[in-house]
Amino acid sequence: MSDSNTRRARAQEVSPIQINPHAEVQLIRQGNNHAEVIYMARQPKPGIRRLNKDEYVVLSTGEIKEYTPSSGKMREALRKTFQELRYLIRSNFTADDPYQKFITLTYAENMTDADRLYTDFKDFMARLQYHHKGHKLEYIVVAEPQGRGAWHMHLMLKSRTPGLWIDKDRLTAIWGHGYTEIEQLKSDDVGNYYVAYFTDLAVEAKDLTDAVASPDAGNKAYVKGGRLGMYPKGFRFYRCSRGVTRPTREEIEYWRVQDEYGKPKRSKAYELLVDANDGSDTDERVNLIQREAYERMERVTAISENNLKRPE
Repeated sequence: MSDSNTRRARAQEVSPIQINPHAEVQLIRQGNNHAEVIYMARQPKPGIRRLNKDEYVVLSTGEIKEYTPSSGKMREALRKTFQELRYLIRSNFTADDPYQKFITLTYAENMTDADRLYTDFKDFMARLQYHHKGHKLEYIVVAEPQGRGAWHMHLMLKSRTPGLWIDKDRLTAIWGHGYTEIEQLKSDDVGNYYVAYFTDLAVEAKDLTDAVASPDAGNKAYVKGGRLGMYPKGFRFYRCSRGVTRPTREEIEYWRVQDEYGKPKRSKAYELLVDANDGSDTDERVNLIQREAYERMERVTAISENNLKRPE
């Protein structure tokens, strides 16, 4: 059967629309302060169904096809996974809490073994928990590749009990493989800030004209999403502890979202287009999707870093 039964689809950005207050939208809550709305003009019907890791069926025709390798598809899958990571970070971490930390774990050697990476991390977390018995540690950890093939890890760490204190020298000894860094979390939107940090590739600004300058970059610039192509196929680039809070999703009338969160901070809309059935050059518009980002109108009062108390 011809591939013409599966029409090529693409998305085109358009101006956001005014959503009907009584329209049903999907609300994704991410912690106390952040939420996202997804509105679809039409609820789409599923186009394919996965059969196994190698095959899928086209629902409109019953035709069974094989998945074909595609770097573009892999990057899209990574992009969606990083979106879920953004939700997860927002649901668990905030720069308002100075006891929550951003920790970098590096190797003294040029460590390129992806399998060893998480084994070392699992052993490290067991030792770290042992040294902080009064705390139940929760984390999100992201493995990050460098251009030379070496790995290091970024750890967002918190405790269910307030007042977690991490000593840098002790942390380095517990890690045992190289250097460590500890920082306060940054940004009102920690999800956006750190996902950009994890995905954008730092380069010498003079070497790449299309790199995006950053006010904190110094002599560096960043290729947006440039690190995505450096992950091995099928690699789990982030993991989290079992006790982290998951984002929640619910169907809700649009007016209720704005009643709770106020006006959206950002809005983007896309038309979904597919090739016309009649063979003409005119694409058929099949749907409109609008995504809106919200922040709670009243934020949690920040804890001053000057009030941090180190355990005796």
